[in-house]
Amino acid sequence: MAAPESGGGVGMTVLERRYRRLLRVYPAGHRAAYEEEMLGVLMSGAEPGRRLPALADVLDLVRAGLTARLGRASLTQRGMGWRDAAAVTALLAAIALAGAAVTTLTSGLVVWARGDRMSAYGVDGLMLADPTARAVIWLLVVTAAVLGLRRMTMVLAAVGVLVQAGVAGFWSGLLPGPALFAAQGIVLAAIVTGLSAAASGRTARAVLGARGLMLLAAATVLAALTRAFDWNAIAPEPLITSPYLPHPMLTEMMGFWLPGLVVAAGVWVTGRGVRGRIVVLSAVLYIILAAVVEVAGSVTVGIHSGFDMSILGQIVLTALLPVMVLAAGVTGLLVWERWTASRSLRRLGATE
Repeated sequence: MAAPESGGGVGMTVLERRYRRLLRVYPAGHRAAYEEEMLGVLMSGAEPGRRLPALADVLDLVRAGLTARLGRASLTQRGMGWRDAAAVTALLAAIALAGAAVTTLTSGLVVWARGDRMSAYGVDGLMLADPTARAVIWLLVVTAAVLGLRRMTMVLAAVGVLVQAGVAGFWSGLLPGPALFAAQGIVLAAIVTGLSAAASGRTARAVLGARGLMLLAAATVLAALTRAFDWNAIAPEPLITSPYLPHPMLTEMMGFWLPGLVVAAGVWVTGRGVRGRIVVLSAVLYIILAAVVEVAGSVTVGIHSGFDMSILGQIVLTALLPVMVLAAGVTGLLVWERWTASRSLRRLGATE
């Protein structure tokens, strides 16, 4: 045993005082139950005259203490955080798909009302079948997610993949542009299905809560109102005619930034352990959609001019970009969470 020296307590050695400081890394309840026993083991194994804890003991205590504070519960919370984020991200993507379909359908109806037959393959009005089918299925997906029907959401999202595939086949025989966007829709629908399957914990409704759902609803209403000004401008007989209507450029900006800010507020209320993960998943999702267009363009160029090393390298780098963004996002979140956890531990140690 180390000989008693002046250590800040009656009969307490310097080594014992320092071990007690190290033991503060454990939760208070754990220390109350096991501190004296652990201290006795540490002191009995110390060399006579030692004033500093052994490096191996320091590392072991810090590791075990952090595990006690942040171990299984933290790992479970992190896993639940990703599953919660997957549920919300799937809902946001489904809302985007539904919004795009409703926008296309409404614009098509306005054009049809102006006298365009909207014919495809010789059938009048057939071009409206695409947005109608997409609007129906994705509105059903959004409804199921908002109601907290997780399995129904996943099944409907899988049906949505088939609908998007049918849309891609529909447009492939007409125009290449819509077919490319339809390919994006297939990828996004598959991601919604995958995220819905991965969200095995709480539903999006439970994660967002009443405030989050209200904010998403408000964002949807704002987006619809701003789009209504555009539809009013191209309608054969505008419902509203006034010199005080906002400029189309202003409504375009409002249709993006205002709903986006409200959606961001809805994501914020999900909590510290979820919102960062939603941002990461959403960023990866956006990069994937951009990569689909980029890869499709590179493949088209390669088909017509040959696949040289530059084109192949561009395709590979573009395909790897979502993986790199995901890795960077996960790493950044991990570093941030460890830093905030260590800061909380320092504050806790200073108050005890």
